[in-house]
Amino acid sequence: MNGQISRRVLGATLAMAAAIAVTACAPTQLPARPATTRLTASLTSVAGLTTQRPNVSLALLGGVNASAEVSTATAAGATEAPTSVEAPASTPILLYAQDWNSYPSTRTTAAWQEAAVTHQVLVGTPGPVYGDMISQLHAWNPELKVLVYDLGPYTQAGSSEYETLMTEHPDYFARDAAGNLITVQAASGSPGFAENTLMDEGNPGWQAWEAHRVATNVAKYGFDGAYIDSMGPGVFSGTTTGVPMDPSTGQAYTKAEWMAAGGQALDVIKAAIGSKYLFSTGLVNGVAYTQDTHYLSDSTANGVQTDSWMRVANGSLTQWPSASLLAADLAMVQSLNAEGKAFYAWTKVWTTATPAQESAWDTYSLAAYLLVDNGVSDFYTFDSPFNSDRTTIFYPNERSALGAPDGGFTLSGGVYSRSFQFGSVTLNTTTNVATIDVAP
Repeated sequence: MNGQISRRVLGATLAMAAAIAVTACAPTQLPARPATTRLTASLTSVAGLTTQRPNVSLALLGGVNASAEVSTATAAGATEAPTSVEAPASTPILLYAQDWNSYPSTRTTAAWQEAAVTHQVLVGTPGPVYGDMISQLHAWNPELKVLVYDLGPYTQAGSSEYETLMTEHPDYFARDAAGNLITVQAASGSPGFAENTLMDEGNPGWQAWEAHRVATNVAKYGFDGAYIDSMGPGVFSGTTTGVPMDPSTGQAYTKAEWMAAGGQALDVIKAAIGSKYLFSTGLVNGVAYTQDTHYLSDSTANGVQTDSWMRVANGSLTQWPSASLLAADLAMVQSLNAEGKAFYAWTKVWTTATPAQESAWDTYSLAAYLLVDNGVSDFYTFDSPFNSDRTTIFYPNERSALGAPDGGFTLSGGVYSRSFQFGSVTLNTTTNVATIDVAP
């Protein structure tokens, strides 16, 4: 573990250097360059406000508050309206979609095909809606991974599974200090799900039960693997009605203990599904990764997701990551790449926003992703609002035909930049302007 933490600290320190190389695959030859496109998130600082830049050594990131540090700016322009586009062969952007809401059940064949050819990973619910489509999705895109969604450390009250567990294994359920069951409440832009009941992630019996649940759904419907939801430290930040107690100590779980238990659960699930692909959510951000969410990537899972890439889902539309938090986020991705783990960046605008604001956030978040994207195992998704078809290509910049990267990013005067075969990406931490240029 110490070696892994040292690698994370080293990556964070390097991220503050004036010039830095990114761990990436060797550039490949890609098709001829496309027509010129310029996509910019134009943002200016609010008069009288200063950007928060704590004087923090990223070698000591464990001492930084893991909550989202932000500076304040205001959107000052729009880019192109949402559209749906085909994926150019020369894009380094690997898209995925958390496609487990209601939209798949009414999707047309043409929309299914577009989702297949424009994405590298689709996550869907167990059942015939996705199960019956898997063969066709693979026919449209043989490289596509179709993964089954799993609730993670939860069971749903009223289900037969819940009733069986309550009767036969009541000790599998997590409880708060008063002995009450713990459920999901509304937080961070997500609605409450009172039927979702928290389980004791550190209980080996529960870990085995969940692994069997996942493996059964993978095998029954022919999925390529699984995605495990809700594996982060949300139980300590208000997403649940209480903090779980550790029966072995009689004390509340600490974040580190809960995250370590989550890593162990992923190991058990991975062992149950064998060579099938596995990733989970839970990274939060680069600071939290250094502190305790790294336990998820320390597991045998293939990859890990943050579902708060650059912003909290319901956060203010004028709040942008501080320079130190941005650097930590980039270092987190580099650390994951160095350890051979896939990275999944999910940016959510789950609050009332204009098309210009949505576009600005998509460009900013996508530019940050592109600064460290290795083009092989780093994935991106954006959606707005909460109840949207998440396979949508919301803005054309998500398929920017930049070609292969020429090298790693550089940082000079607070401006990150990275050159690609057919363009460049810049992100200014002072003005909060992000630009994606595709050359003529």
